[in-house]
This record gives sequence, structure tokens and C-alpha cells, in this order.
Amino acid sequence: MDYQKINDEFYNRNFWRVDRSEEKWFSKYVKVKILKKMIKNIKKGVIYDAGGGVGNYGWYFGRDFKKTIVSDISQVALNQIPEKNIIRLKCSVLDNKLPDSYADCILLIDVFEHINKTDLPRMMKDLKRVLKPDGRILMFTSHYGYVFGAIPQRLFNLNRRLLGNESSEGHVNRLTFREFKHLFKESGLIIDDYYFYSVFFQQITDLIKDSFSRFASVVLKRQKNDENMGRKGQSIKEDLKKKEKSPLLRIPLLISSYLSYSDVLLFGKIPLGNSVFFSLRKENTIKL
Repeated sequence: MDYQKINDEFYNRNFWRVDRSEEKWFSKYVKVKILKKMIKNIKKGVIYDAGGGVGNYGWYFGRDFKKTIVSDISQVALNQIPEKNIIRLKCSVLDNKLPDSYADCILLIDVFEHINKTDLPRMMKDLKRVLKPDGRILMFTSHYGYVFGAIPQRLFNLNRRLLGNESSEGHVNRLTFREFKHLFKESGLIIDDYYFYSVFFQQITDLIKDSFSRFASVVLKRQKNDENMGRKGQSIKEDLKKKEKSPLLRIPLLISSYLSYSDVLLFGKIPLGNSVFFSLRKENTIKL
């Protein structure tokens, strides 16, 4: 699998882009909320955003760390990082060009699902190598869940893991909770904490958001922009992100965000959700 070619293509057409918005109420609220909880007690030395592309999460959480490193296999992505203090590292997450026991915190956000299943053990073992003895790997990725949108597929097409148009978005895997635990154990890692997400309420807010964006895209004749970005209604979503500080938008987005967060509050420890957060530590490491 040519990861560099695939990533270059996505970044060249702005499918993945720089987002330095402080107002992440709708698009990233739940991720930031959970990751802040997980990162709270980690030493604030070196944070490594592995496969971080344009460094959105490295930038957001790295402001509390002494050193921020963002890696990606795509130079196109790294060239778009605006901050001079962020260290750019061109490499694959399968072969991280960092010394052993170097990072206090490793972010692996929206990366895992883009790696071939056969390459996952190599990636996790190398990230473990880079992690300090008392450090943590914070991960967010998709999960083989049983939410209402996936039930027919789970019942009648067991061999198909991906949902909808995920393959067109560069996704290549969805693991079960049991498969995650086996992979981590084989890599010498232990689950320190976890939360499942996108079980029920997030499915509703996503449906509303996506339906509105697609409808608005047609009415405003944004189809051409959407085709370039790869998703119908995506240009409308990007415009909404730019206007998130507007009081008219902020209230409904805040309500939607808390509704999405209720998935974690109610179902966070039940392996049902379409997505999952992990905090991982090395074996024989004291729990924070």
C-alpha cells in the first residue's frame, strides 16, 4: 500500500486541511473533551502527533507541552503547518524517526483506520519504542460497533467491515474490541482507559448535520466544490467551522455537542459505538 501517494492526494485536494479554530463545539468537541481528560496527568515534556498531517491536534494539545513534533509521510501536509515552533518530521507511522523512550505523549488521532491490518502490529510496536516508560499513547479511531446505522450490514454482510463510503475517505480497517486488546497485548501495551463513542445520540446529530449540509450544498450549488473535497456537503461544513463564533450558530452547535457527548456519558464503557478512544501505556507502568 502506497501510503505517501494516498496522503499526498488527499492533502492536495484539501480533503484534510488546517483547522486552528478555538471554537470546536461541533466538529471536534467530544474528541477534545475526552482527550483533555486523558492527557491531564501526563508529563508535559514532549508530545508527538504521529501521522498528524497538518498538525491540528498536535497544535491544540501541544501548547501545554515543551516540545511538539508532528510527523507525516506526506511532505505536502507538513508544508501546510503554519507554526514555526512545531517540529516537522517526514516519516511513516510504521517507522517513526525518533529515539527510543522519547515522547511523554503520543497522539494517534484519526490515523489507525488508514493503516492496513497487516501493518498495525509494526506500527504499534514502533510507537511503543518511542514512548517513555511512564508515557501514554492517546488514540481515537473507528470500531466495529453495532449502532443502528450498521445493524443490517452487521447481520447480513459479516465480511464487510467498512461502512458507507469510508473506503473513499481512505479507511481500510475496523477492529472489534477483542481484536484491539489482542493487538495491544502483542505489542507490549496495556489499555489504561477507554471510551466508546457514536452509539446513539452522535448518530442522530451526524444525520442532521450531514443531511443539512447536503441539502444546502445543492441549493447553493456547491456540488463542484464538494466533488473536489470528496464529500457532498463538505464545503458547507467547512464554512460553518469558520463561523463558529457567531452567537446564532454557537447555541445550536453547543446543544448538539453536548447531545453527542451524552453518548460517552451513557455508553462509554459498552463496546457498541462506531468509534473508540484509548489511553495506552507500556506493560509494568503505573496507572495515572
